[in-house]
Amino acid sequence: MIFRILTGLVDEAAVVKTKAEHYMARFANDEITVFKHWSEEATYLYLAKGKRATFVGMTGPPTLDKIEEAAKRLVTVPEDPLYVPLGGPQPVNYSEPAEGFEKIPDLVKTAIDVAEGVERSAGVVHMIYIVVEYRDTAGRSGSYSANRVYLAMRSFIGDLSATSTSAGRKLADIKAEEVGKRNAQILHAAKGLPQVKIEPRRADVLLSPLVFGHLIGEVASSWASGSEILTGSSRYTKDDLGKEVASPILTVLDITSDKAAHGFTPFDLEGVPTRPIEIYRKGIFAGVLHTRRTAHALGMEPTGHALRNWAMPSPGHIYIAPADGPEDAEELFRELKNGYYIHNNWYTRFQNVKTGQFSTVGRDVVLEIKDGKPVAVVKFVRIADTLENVVKNIAVLSKETSQVYWWDMPTPVHAPYAVLKNIGITT
Repeated sequence: MIFRILTGLVDEAAVVKTKAEHYMARFANDEITVFKHWSEEATYLYLAKGKRATFVGMTGPPTLDKIEEAAKRLVTVPEDPLYVPLGGPQPVNYSEPAEGFEKIPDLVKTAIDVAEGVERSAGVVHMIYIVVEYRDTAGRSGSYSANRVYLAMRSFIGDLSATSTSAGRKLADIKAEEVGKRNAQILHAAKGLPQVKIEPRRADVLLSPLVFGHLIGEVASSWASGSEILTGSSRYTKDDLGKEVASPILTVLDITSDKAAHGFTPFDLEGVPTRPIEIYRKGIFAGVLHTRRTAHALGMEPTGHALRNWAMPSPGHIYIAPADGPEDAEELFRELKNGYYIHNNWYTRFQNVKTGQFSTVGRDVVLEIKDGKPVAVVKFVRIADTLENVVKNIAVLSKETSQVYWWDMPTPVHAPYAVLKNIGITT
């Protein structure tokens, strides 16, 4: 129907239709308080006439008026300097049945029960079943369906709190026991310790997979995106490919094409199949995330990363390769020796994206570590530094990764624990 309406109004069109079924259980004080289901439907249009192009998104089924309005908008826009004709490989079809939601309460109970000694826990399990259809006037079409789910739980002892998460594609992927045990372990390490404030300083820090994964997700979004490189907003240029720009133990990939990844997406909004991309290889800047438009402009190949819109390529799921560091928290404290353990973060803000100057607020417990042991709970901590120092100052990565995601993370991620040297912290 949409293509018939657009006949004569545009030269090219691509239509992406999405339908998502959401199932969510919220819990507080160790009990499920809300269990709800809702549906979302959206349509995204790419329209071109000559070299003029526009992108339109609309919630719900598209109407005749909205489609015609989008087509008429082409008259008012300038020619697109990144225009490329529609085309490329056929989208990869993929289908899987919707995951049953009946076992969601079991996950909640397991996570709560294994968090021994905590006073109460609260959190959410959010499961999504998404169906996507793509079609364009170049004769390309495809569809996929996929499940995604994550558990996030925050536990409390007095005024102390700790948050852990687990993400995957099926309910069976969620490591509820690990979430509960991790919260309990950190809270018991903090219980009874004096609470202190610190002066701004540079120090060694141990970051949990949540925090480290969050920051590397920001790096991938800001510095490895083809659109950011084209506009000069990235720290890197095309000429930096092949150069050592980070710690030699840092290897980062986008694995959106991996069926086991929470962010698994078979093809993007351009219908281009996603493929794994090395961003860092042992500290070397190895790859860039592209749409067809940014790839053409930089003389490179599309990677299938028009995941959020047609204009800006973005990561769908990040994998940070582990190294040979310990995986147990107490052993990691000993590895850190002296510094601060930051368990969770939020309110990440940038003062300058190109230089990567940022700050992020420590949420929940932050521990001061001396001689490998927790000695105090630090109140009101922020990391305030540059992303360049984050990627360059990595000294230790644990030998295991955790697949984590929650609503305040930019990108789902497989991440290890990380020890970073000489990082700016403040209040």
